[in-house]
Amino acid sequence: MAAHITTSDVQSWLETTKLSVSTIEPNLEAQVSAEVLGKLGQTFSANVPLWVDSTTTPQIVRQVIAMYYASWIYDRAFSEVETNEAVTSYGAVLRTWATSLLNSIITGSVEILDSPANAATGPIFYPTDTSSTWEAWRINTDCNDNSLGPAKFGMGKVF
Repeated sequence: MAAHITTSDVQSWLETTKLSVSTIEPNLEAQVSAEVLGKLGQTFSANVPLWVDSTTTPQIVRQVIAMYYASWIYDRAFSEVETNEAVTSYGAVLRTWATSLLNSIITGSVEILDSPANAATGPIFYPTDTSSTWEAWRINTDCNDNSLGPAKFGMGKVF
């Protein structure tokens, strides 16, 4: 299975001199992606199945996955280091930030702009010009759609 993130997505959240990521661990990436996409699936149920790798997953979603992934890599790498309780671990801060961003996407306060399903195609109106043709009306005479068929009035006519 292809990864939803790349090493550069993850590395952007880590200091290169302290922690460098050369490969994506498939099991960890699968766990993190499943959690993020599972939460997004409640709101974007039609889109999430289309996000199967790093090229089809929208940039903002990749960043959330990368933030979670980087936080776990960071915590694993520095788990032996004693930290002052007054100072929060960078991994915890990154997870909190990722959770906030994920919740913002779910509530709609942050939009997924580069998703093909979100591409603006223009407004859709019904009835359309083709639904008002004689042919559309003749084919659909058995349905109860009163908007099908020839025009009921014209512009500029006096009644």
